[in-house]
Amino acid sequence: MGHALLFASDASHADHAAVFQKGARALAAFKAIRFSDTAAAAGASLAVAPSERAGDKRIGRSADDRIWIASLGTWLPLPAVKGRDLSWLIEQYLTHGAHELARHLQGFFSLLIVDRRTGKTHVITDRCGSLHMYWRRLGGGHAVCSSSAALALCDDSVLDPVAVHEFVATGIIYEERSLWRDIRKIPPATVLTIDNAGASHCSYWNFGEVAAESLDLEDAVEQTHHALVEVLKALPDTPRPMVSDLTGGYDSRMLLTGMLAANRPFHTTVSGGGEHPDVRVAARIAGQLKLDHHCINAAPELAVEVFDAALRMTDGEYDAFDYARILQVHRQLSATHDMSLNGSFGELARGYWWELLWPKLASKEQALDAAMLARKRFAAVGYEKSIFAPAATLDLAEHMAGAVRRATAPLKGLPNTSQMDCAYFSLRMQRWQGRIASSTNQLWPAFSPIGFSQVLAPILAAKARGRFRSLLVRRYFQRHAPILADIPLEHGYPPMPATPFNIWRFSPLLSHYGGKVWSKVAVKLPMVSKMATGHGQSAAPADWSAVPRPETIALFRDTALADWLRSPLLADTGLFRPDELRALLAAHGVVGASRAEQWRRLVTLESLLRRMATLR
Repeated sequence: MGHALLFASDASHADHAAVFQKGARALAAFKAIRFSDTAAAAGASLAVAPSERAGDKRIGRSADDRIWIASLGTWLPLPAVKGRDLSWLIEQYLTHGAHELARHLQGFFSLLIVDRRTGKTHVITDRCGSLHMYWRRLGGGHAVCSSSAALALCDDSVLDPVAVHEFVATGIIYEERSLWRDIRKIPPATVLTIDNAGASHCSYWNFGEVAAESLDLEDAVEQTHHALVEVLKALPDTPRPMVSDLTGGYDSRMLLTGMLAANRPFHTTVSGGGEHPDVRVAARIAGQLKLDHHCINAAPELAVEVFDAALRMTDGEYDAFDYARILQVHRQLSATHDMSLNGSFGELARGYWWELLWPKLASKEQALDAAMLARKRFAAVGYEKSIFAPAATLDLAEHMAGAVRRATAPLKGLPNTSQMDCAYFSLRMQRWQGRIASSTNQLWPAFSPIGFSQVLAPILAAKARGRFRSLLVRRYFQRHAPILADIPLEHGYPPMPATPFNIWRFSPLLSHYGGKVWSKVAVKLPMVSKMATGHGQSAAPADWSAVPRPETIALFRDTALADWLRSPLLADTGLFRPDELRALLAAHGVVGASRAEQWRRLVTLESLLRRMATLR
């Protein structure tokens, strides 16, 4: 992915160069990078820097130097063709313009285009908005950047109360919000255009274009497989093998099926201890297929340098403790491989969250219940509400129901299953999976081929009866990788369609789903409810054990974190009740803390504010 900064100024703006240089310094300082290429003119300037494990990154220029294009992430033509580069992008832009160029692309990407002929600049985001790009009004113009934190350093910035509440409560920031009030994320499938008249944006695709309920199971299976293989074949060649995630579940196995058919050199990897079900199942698959397989474990104690790197890569918009674990794994893999693939978006092939719609699947009469979805998926986990001041207090379930309604608005009249797919794709995948991918791509290329439009199209077009209960992927394995259909998943049953002749192999489902039912019933029982921590209760350090969590030991030993938490900068933002905030922070990530995740997110925010204070 790398990094990029674009500044487009209003007409006759005298300080264009100074504003651009200030933004470039902010991005370089926060991300600890050096720019590899810069293009500057009177009305628009562009700078790029490579990802950590890349040697170089250049801006594409037309022969007359009137068109500049910077490409972040990994893109392919739609349909997939191998070997296209920046010169091809320039040719397509000159022929079709920004909007049609966008419709001819797929993948995980963002393009920044400066057209000196017209005085316009364009920013194109991918259809899911997975690669996060941010923009703000700045110094007589507009700045676009791959880092929200860098943009916040360019001018006075205050935290966005809604985004902060979302992040602390769920670990995710939704819709177009960033952590900062005046800095917005550019929406998915968008062409943002900036010229002397200001900024405007239009969508080049929306989820309503999905051909819902148009493919029978067998057609969907064959078209999905063909598309996945074509995308994998079209990916750039690399000197060293690419590496693919391999776990005990469906999604990585689906990617593996495509990799085997594409005949590309690759290795596989899994993270975890030797007894973890994912590790055991992955080892069995690798053994039977004779794959070059790597099992990697992140260090139990979190080094300060890794935490700091995680904070920079995520812009503080993801739990830095959690991302540090991911970063450690990818650093090890990137030392011996050139590209990382994963099975994200495979959930859509399995009708993810559709159990909430059963038995009325694919109904056009019964629309998606946004309030129900928000309550059961987006606002289902309790958190400490007492720490928020009135300025940042909100009803999370009601708030997220509004977000669901806005995301699914273009789908009125489509089946409720398509509306559920849209909510998952537009909200969770864009802002959760996308934030992880945007961060990891600052190290090296890491993405999911299943998320490419060519692969998702037949998946989303499959009839509901073919996708419910993972039937599409079960049939996919049975048809294209019988050995993978025969090897049980992490829960002990095989990923093949059930028949009277193999039903005995699905007996582990009884204990698996029985446990889920018990966990839902148990929390409603009086005795169990008393044992569980109540939602929204006051923070009290005495409620938690005094045993430190392993990942916090080094931070407390090697930094001033303990002092920070006694006098947090967050207490001065007006978004928190100072006493309640300090009480929660005093319970420093201890074992058994029911609010440990919330603690980690608050420490991430506090660390972000401290880092930015040193750079201002």
